[in-house]
Amino acid sequence: MIFASAPFVLLSVMLPLVSVLLALRADWQQIYRYCLPVLPLPALLMGLLAEPDWWLELPGLMIGGLWGVDDLRRAFLLLTATLWLIGGVFAIGYLKDHKLRRFCVFWALTLAGNLGLVIALDVASFYSFFALMTFAGYGLVVHEGTDEANRAGRVYLAMAVVGEMAILSGLLMAAQLAGSGLLADLPAAIADADRRWLIMLLLLAGFGVKAGLPLLHFWLPLAHPVAPTPASAVLSGAMIKAGLLGWLVTLPFGEVSLPDWGNGLVLLGAVGSLGGAALGLCQQRPKAVLAYSSISQMGLITLMVGAALANAEAAAPLFAVMALYVLHHGLAKGSLFLSTGMALPASRGGQWLMWLLIALPGLSLAGLPFTSGAASKLAMKELLKPDRFDFAMAAYLSVLMSAGAVATMLLVWRFLWVQRAGASTGSNPSFLWLGWGLATAASVVLFWLLPWHADVPQKAWLSAMVQDAWSLFWPILVATLLAAVALRLVKQR
Repeated sequence: MIFASAPFVLLSVMLPLVSVLLALRADWQQIYRYCLPVLPLPALLMGLLAEPDWWLELPGLMIGGLWGVDDLRRAFLLLTATLWLIGGVFAIGYLKDHKLRRFCVFWALTLAGNLGLVIALDVASFYSFFALMTFAGYGLVVHEGTDEANRAGRVYLAMAVVGEMAILSGLLMAAQLAGSGLLADLPAAIADADRRWLIMLLLLAGFGVKAGLPLLHFWLPLAHPVAPTPASAVLSGAMIKAGLLGWLVTLPFGEVSLPDWGNGLVLLGAVGSLGGAALGLCQQRPKAVLAYSSISQMGLITLMVGAALANAEAAAPLFAVMALYVLHHGLAKGSLFLSTGMALPASRGGQWLMWLLIALPGLSLAGLPFTSGAASKLAMKELLKPDRFDFAMAAYLSVLMSAGAVATMLLVWRFLWVQRAGASTGSNPSFLWLGWGLATAASVVLFWLLPWHADVPQKAWLSAMVQDAWSLFWPILVATLLAAVALRLVKQR
């Protein structure tokens, strides 16, 4: 091996878990605070340096564990570790001494679960880490202890329990049919199952709670506004992607074409994309707008999930595009959430510069040419051409993507408007500047530096962005005109 993966895969999970020992003494809490950015470092190094398609057997773990990383998991691991590291830097400057130890403990446990589920290749480890992330995340949601936070926590916990029950039931049924405890053996078993519809429904709904599917999304707009800002960034940027990963590693992609399921998921994705945007435009708080934006963006990803289920041959290339989209969206959304915790500088020039930097990740989400969003959307557009698919909703994929781009830009303008209305001027602790600066730089630059899929050369996307600049720009223009008209009507009241 070029890179010693085994120690790092164990450290990725064990370091956050062992770190809770720092909470045993009150006078260690400041040390714990400064350790937060260090906890995801082994996972980040593993994602950057480890060989592809390696695994580590852990025969003494439960019924036998298998952990590792493939191309798909590498993208999720890089996003997860990067966001948690940046969030940890921001948290150093954001946190007050009150309830500091409690926050650090739940932060570390949630991180361990989030990283563990990404590298878990066996059912028992995957579910255990997924449940750890879910229930430890409750502590982050209710951290402030306000009535609103406690109410959001109750909704979060109720939906989490229902989701975990559905996931566990679906995984157990699939594992029994497969006669195996490995995730890789589940898709083929589900494809041939007599009760395939039931197993798929359980897994889609269970993981859909985390992914924010329509009617399963209610916890998201309640939890994000009340959670501490660094927690909101990882909740939206990394944790909801765990639901998507759950779909991708368990459902029968590439095993069988299921056009009816594809139609249903595309319809759900359209409702999530456009409905989430419509609800987001009505929100008065920046983090609530961003929460609905996450629901909307996950709706666009659900379109790709539906298309991959409908056509088995399209699954592999769509997986590569989904991995790119996950990186793009997670980094951009993390930067936007962290910006809500920043005060504006006193000088007018400094304020304009800061607004520009805040807007950049939002414009990337909308697909501004020469951004990571443009690369991701062009990849989606290329693979989701209607002539590639033979199911009813395929004809509407292009229209839905364009409508989603317009909706995303409208949400960006809404976010900037409500953020401006509540913005304050003043000084920020140095770690806030560092965390937000890293997040913004990552959303603009890091996407282009990370490994690209072998079949999608970077130069090809740069060339395509020049050729298709208008197709990327017109949704932004339409949304901007609609926002200007809405603003004018508001002022005339």
